[in-house]
Amino acid sequence: MRFSSHFSWTLGLLLLSLDVANAHAQEMAATADSAVTPEQLTFFETKIRPVLVRECYGCHSDQSGQNKGGLKLDTQSASLLGGDSGAAIVPGDLESSLLYTAITHQDFVMPPKRKLSDAEIADFRTWILDGAPDPRVSEAVQMPSSAIDDEVIARAKATFWSYQTPTIRSPQDTTSWATTEIDRYIEAGLTSANLQPAADADPATLLRRLCFDLVGLPPSPEQVRWFESAYEVDADAAVERVVDRLLDSKAFGEHWGRHWLDVARYAESTGREVNMTFPHAWRYRDYVIESFNNDKPYDEFVQEQIAGDLLPAEDDQQWADHLIATSFLAIGTKNLNEQSAAQFAADLADEQIDATTRVFLGTSVACARCHDHKFDPIRQSDYYAMAGIFRSTKTYFGNPPSDYGNFIGVQQRQRSSLLLLPVQDEVAVGRAYSEDEFESLKNEIQEKRQQLVDLRNGESVAGRPGASAQQMRLRINNELAELSAKISVLDDDGKPRSYCMGVQDQGTVGNAPLLVRGEIDQPADRVPRDIPAVLREDQLRIPSGSSGRLELARWIGSDQNTLAARVMVNRIWHHVFGQGIVPTTEDFGATGMSPSHPELLDHLAIEFVKSDWSIKAMVRQMMTSRAYRMKSSFDVTSHQQDPDNRLLWRANVKRLGAESIRDAMLLTAGELQQEAPVGSIVADAGYTRVRGESLQDPRDARQRFQATLTSRRDEAAELMRQLRGGSPRERLVARNRLRELGGGRDRGSMQQPADDKSLDQADSNIRSVYLPVVRDFVPRSLEVFDFADPSLISGTRETSNTPNQALFMMNNPTTLRLSQSFAERLTKEASSRKDQVSLAFLLAYGRSPSDDEKRVSFEYFRGTDLDDDQALAAFCQALFAAAEFRYLN
Repeated sequence: MRFSSHFSWTLGLLLLSLDVANAHAQEMAATADSAVTPEQLTFFETKIRPVLVRECYGCHSDQSGQNKGGLKLDTQSASLLGGDSGAAIVPGDLESSLLYTAITHQDFVMPPKRKLSDAEIADFRTWILDGAPDPRVSEAVQMPSSAIDDEVIARAKATFWSYQTPTIRSPQDTTSWATTEIDRYIEAGLTSANLQPAADADPATLLRRLCFDLVGLPPSPEQVRWFESAYEVDADAAVERVVDRLLDSKAFGEHWGRHWLDVARYAESTGREVNMTFPHAWRYRDYVIESFNNDKPYDEFVQEQIAGDLLPAEDDQQWADHLIATSFLAIGTKNLNEQSAAQFAADLADEQIDATTRVFLGTSVACARCHDHKFDPIRQSDYYAMAGIFRSTKTYFGNPPSDYGNFIGVQQRQRSSLLLLPVQDEVAVGRAYSEDEFESLKNEIQEKRQQLVDLRNGESVAGRPGASAQQMRLRINNELAELSAKISVLDDDGKPRSYCMGVQDQGTVGNAPLLVRGEIDQPADRVPRDIPAVLREDQLRIPSGSSGRLELARWIGSDQNTLAARVMVNRIWHHVFGQGIVPTTEDFGATGMSPSHPELLDHLAIEFVKSDWSIKAMVRQMMTSRAYRMKSSFDVTSHQQDPDNRLLWRANVKRLGAESIRDAMLLTAGELQQEAPVGSIVADAGYTRVRGESLQDPRDARQRFQATLTSRRDEAAELMRQLRGGSPRERLVARNRLRELGGGRDRGSMQQPADDKSLDQADSNIRSVYLPVVRDFVPRSLEVFDFADPSLISGTRETSNTPNQALFMMNNPTTLRLSQSFAERLTKEASSRKDQVSLAFLLAYGRSPSDDEKRVSFEYFRGTDLDDDQALAAFCQALFAAAEFRYLN
C-alpha cells in the first residue's frame, strides 16, 4: 500500500485509537499450521501476493527500505509479528487482523484515497479465515542447545529436597514440654543442638499475639480480663477458645486475605509509565477475603485463580466468583506504552508465568525466558512450554469498547476489555449518570468526533491558543478516550454494569515458539505446552482446542506435585511464627534457603492435604502448639549457637504490619469502621490515568487547584495567628500543619492538591485492607511502615525502623486526630486520671501499666503546662509512638 507522508502520520494516530484487546491472539497467530497445500499456494500466489506487492510493499518491506508504523508485510513472520499497533494478520480472526480492518476502512483508510475492490477484499477475507496460509517462510532460527539434559533433571528429582514427595518421618522421643506433634519436631531440633525452648509467655502477651496474628487487631479490655482468668484455670482450653472464636471472625479473612494480596501483587492500577486505574480490581480483593473467611479449600482456591473461567459452576453466582478469581492473572503491572503489541503480549505472559510459579510453586520459571536457568534444572524450553499456555490465554484488564467509538489515549498504546459478570451488583458500584447527564455525555462524544473530522478537513477548532492542528488532534483524541471509557461501562439508563478483570482462552490456541535470547523477532521451533520437566512425572494431557490452563491449574492444585502444599504451609508458618521453615518463601530452589525442619515441613504438607486443604485447620494446629506460646526472651548462649532463631528456641519479636498499626490506632481511638465498604474509590473514579495523588477529571483539575489554593491560604493565615498567640499544643499543631501546607510532602502539598478522591484517604476510618492500593501512590500511613510493594510478589515484607516512622507518629495529621479521639474515649470511659492511665495501657498494649509506668505518667500530668484535654491527647500520642505499640513480644 502506498502512503503519502501525511497519511503515515494519520495512520500512526488512528492505529492508536484502534482496540487491540486481543493482543494475545496477535502473539498466538503464529500457531497456525505452517504447511501450505497446493490449492492454498495457488490462491496466495494469484490472489494475495500480487495485491501486497502492488499496494503494500512500497511502504512496508525490506525491498523499499520502509517500515512505516513499525510494520513490514513482505514475510510471513513480519506480518504475524505486526507493527506498533499489533499483528497485521491473525489467522482465523478478521477483527484482530489490522490489515483487514484497514482495507475495509473500518477505522482508517488504506490504501489512502481509495479502496480495494470488493473481490480483492473478499479474497483477503477468505485467506485469513482459512488460517492465512503463507509460503513466504523465512529461514528458521536455530534452536539453542541446552546443558540441562534428562540426566541432570533426573538427578535433581532424586536428590533435591523440594522435588521429592513429602514423607512422614516421626520425631524422636521428647519430654513433657511438647504437647502437639509440631512441638515434638521443634523439640527434637532443639535437643540435637543442645538448646532449650524458652518459657511460656504471660497470658496478656500471648493474647495480644493471638489477636494480632489472627485478625490484625488488639484485644479488648474485656478479652484481656477474661483470658487472664481462664488461662490460670486451663491454659490449653483458653487458647483453643480464643483461636476458634477469632478464626470464625470476619476480621480473620480481612487480615489473612491481606497476606495473600501481598503475594498476588494486588493493586488497582497498571503502574509503569502510563498508570491507568483498574476500577474492578476490588472484586478480587473481596473474593480473597471471602475465600479465607469461608475456609475455601486451598486446592480449589488455586484452581479458581488460574482457570476459574474453565471450571464447572453450579449457578451464576459461582460462575461470577470463578471469573473474578482469574483476576489473579490480570492484575499485574503492564506497560501500556509498549509500541509493539507482540512484545506486550510476550511480556504479559511472562508476568503471568512468574506469578503462577513463584506464588504457587515457590519456583521462578521466568528466569529461563532468555536462557536456561542458571541454578535450577529448568530449561529455556520449559519456560516456553508454559508460555504456550499463557499466550493461548486472553487477558481482560482495561475497559470495554464503547458503542459510540473506541478511542485510546496517545500514550496508552495497549488496551483490553473486561468480562461482564453474569450476576449484577445489588448496589451499583461506580459513577451513575442521570438521564440528562447521560445524554450530555453522548453529545460531548459526538462533538469531539466532529472536531476530529473538521481538523482532517482543514477547518479550525476552538481550543488552546497557539496549538497546532496535530496538538489539537492529540488532545481531542485523549479526551475522547476518557469519555469513551466512562460511557462504555454504563447500561442504557446510565447505571454502571458489573464487570471484572480476568482471563479466558483465546479463540486460537497453540504452542509458543522458543525465542532465542528472549527476543521477539527470533522465533525458533515451537515447544509443546507443558509443565517444567523437573516438576512433573507425566506430561500434561491438553485436549485439542484448549490452552492447557485448566490442566495446569488442576495439577498445581493437587497432591500430584511436590510443591503446592509445602509452599502454602510454609507461608502460613511464616505469618504465625515470624519466619518460614524455608525463609525464602518464593524460592524453594537452589538459590533459596534450605528448610530448618524438613521433617516438620513434610508433616505439615501431608496434614494440609489430609485436612481437605483447610487453611484454618493449619493455622489452628500452629497456634495451639506449645511452641507458639514461648516468650521472646533473649538468651546469650542460644543466640550464639542459633543467631537467626531458625530452630525456634524462642518466639520471634515481630513488628506489626502497616495495616495492623493503622487499624490498631483506629480501634484504640474508638474510630474503626469495621463494616466493609462497597467497592473502592478507584471504582468511583473509573478507568482513568492516575495523576499525582488523586484521581481527577483533568478538565476540573485547574478549577479544583485554584479553589484548594485559596482555601489553604486562608488556613495558613489562621495557623500563623495560632503560632503567634496560641497555647503550646496549638503552636505545635499549627507548626506541623504549616509545614505540610508549605510542601513538606511532595504528594498532597500545594503543588498537587488532593481532592475528594485522594488516594491517601487519611480521614477514612475503614480497615486498611480496603484502602486504595494504586501503584506508586500507596497511602502514606501504609507506605511509611513497609507496606508490600504492589508491583512485586511479596511473601516476606521488609521490616525497617526509620526516622520517617517516628516523624509519622509525631506529626502526621492522622496520628494527631486519632490521639485526640483516644483521649476523648478515655474521658468518656474513665472518670479519674488514675483510671484513664490504666485504661489507656490496657487499650494500647493489652496489659495493665507497671508501678513505674504509673508513676512516670502521673509525673507528666503534674508537670505539663498543657490543659487537661491537650495533656491527655499528648499522653495518648506518646503511647502510640512507643515501640511496644508497634511490636509483638
